[in-house]
Amino acid sequence: MRLIRRFFIVSVLAFSLTGCAAISLEDKQLKGVEGYAVDNSDLQEVHRIGRVLVSDQALLDYVNGIKERLDTVNSEPCNCQVLVDTSNGYEAFTPSPKTILLSAGAIAQAESEDEIAALIAHEMSHVVNGDSTRSKFQSVAITALRAGEIAAGGGYGVVLGDALKESAQGLIYHRWDRTDEIEADLYAVELLAKAGYSQDGLKMAIRRLGKYSDSALANRSDEELRCLINQGNNKFNIDFKGCAAKATGSRDTVYEPQESRLMAVNEAAWELPPEQRRRRAESDVPHFASVDYLMNLNSLVSTSREVLEKELAEVESRKVPPSLERNAYIYNLLAETHAILGNGPEAQAYFRKAIDGDYRTTYNYRHLLQFAHKKNDPKLVNTLINVMHQDIGLSPEMLPYEYYLAKRHGLKLVEAAAYTRCIVSLASDTALAKQCSDFEDAAESGREIQWH
Repeated sequence: MRLIRRFFIVSVLAFSLTGCAAISLEDKQLKGVEGYAVDNSDLQEVHRIGRVLVSDQALLDYVNGIKERLDTVNSEPCNCQVLVDTSNGYEAFTPSPKTILLSAGAIAQAESEDEIAALIAHEMSHVVNGDSTRSKFQSVAITALRAGEIAAGGGYGVVLGDALKESAQGLIYHRWDRTDEIEADLYAVELLAKAGYSQDGLKMAIRRLGKYSDSALANRSDEELRCLINQGNNKFNIDFKGCAAKATGSRDTVYEPQESRLMAVNEAAWELPPEQRRRRAESDVPHFASVDYLMNLNSLVSTSREVLEKELAEVESRKVPPSLERNAYIYNLLAETHAILGNGPEAQAYFRKAIDGDYRTTYNYRHLLQFAHKKNDPKLVNTLINVMHQDIGLSPEMLPYEYYLAKRHGLKLVEAAAYTRCIVSLASDTALAKQCSDFEDAAESGREIQWH
């Protein structure tokens, strides 16, 4: 119990040490467009995972027009907006009750407006039914549970040295439980029917998402993991991998299989009037220059230098659409491609464009902090860390780097805040806590770290 109490005290301390500069509650006007104010924490979350929102007025007006059409027949309107990020995957999720995020890849792959409406309607269920809020509560509960399990093992040193990476997967892939997903599908069936959309769009969306489901289920481990292993004579060994897996459910089924989702949707659709059940998708998805350009970037993946050079030349021959001219995601990808090919000056030029853009990502701050460290400039390191907190929030991925740099450059307040967050991570991500420990050893011994 003393350890759990210490955990919550340390959590409060971490909040106070980070300062108000890193935590802004105000919405921010999305740059480059009119009428879209973005929740700051949602914006930071997008940047932390290396993506940037697409500032395309026509695209945002289109997807929010679909949301408004759904809202006109919704019993409880969704007090939210739909935004689009630069990911080329087929994705839709709700980082908070204020925001539904679609990927550019979903827009590009959808065969009809009905399919996009289905993705939005499904996510509206999570917002209207409070799944977003419950998900955040569940994450906090999981953290507390893991604090208790770590307490059973007793001692920070053992956890820092021996814990295996398992926990993050559970929090990433279990945003909703399986019941939430089925309920959201059924909610979408009714909402799409009332709004005059076809059920075909929802079925197609489930099939596309099912490709990811099949992969996740095929790779699921059947290994039985336990937290405490009885050695007899009232002696127990703690299995940190097992503890993290059990606390987060990271080894459970990640996605509801598409067969069961389609069965539930078909059964619900049969309850609709015939004219709603038999309605077919008719509206095609308009082409947007921003989405087309982003999908063209998919060609920048090859193990052949010759092919990569050819594809890069083709990409660079295309004019960047005005809606993407200040989008860091594009310039980061082009910079990284040139760096892979050994084209230093070109990589630097694109990187400068990225940091001069409207938003920056984790990728940018990792390179900027590495530069400041090599320059041995503590003031620049401190400034960059503070600005980074504004742009991407308190990033777990960057935490070990913050801790390392603070110790190397004598930034005592930054070090205190980073150390506290590292201790808190014992209960939320044991692999992160171990990395903090490794970077602490490197800083104290004057060793250089790997800037992945």
